[in-house]
Amino acid sequence: MVNKKGWLRIVEATVAIMLILTIILIVAERKKTTSENDISESVTPLLEEIARNATLRDNIMTKDSASVEAEIAKTLLIKIDNPDIGYDVRVCDYKQICALDSYPETAKGDIYSGERIISSALGSADIQPKKVVVFIWLKK
Repeated sequence: MVNKKGWLRIVEATVAIMLILTIILIVAERKKTTSENDISESVTPLLEEIARNATLRDNIMTKDSASVEAEIAKTLLIKIDNPDIGYDVRVCDYKQICALDSYPETAKGDIYSGERIISSALGSADIQPKKVVVFIWLKK
């Protein structure tokens, strides 16, 4: 057998290329999943901030849904500083299902949502709690 070293180098090069490609694929897959998780995890802090804001809480309980949704959208515009993220807000009765009117045309992939029930102070029993739902997605 002649040139045994040549075959050995070809096998070594092939194994090295396969190892490098495997590492590249693993790293690329991890980056892809972390960017999706970041968007879905950002819904809860936004709802927490809405719940902590006393002015928004009072407006949610006393004003009509359309004007409060616009006010919350202005607040979210300040908090979400990424132009690649789209969002929408719904305020409805806590027993109702709050949904988007239609699927956003600018959405790329999944739409994440979170909801929070907002109620008045313990002393005022005449006002019913309301539900605030935030929808968030990546834009195309």
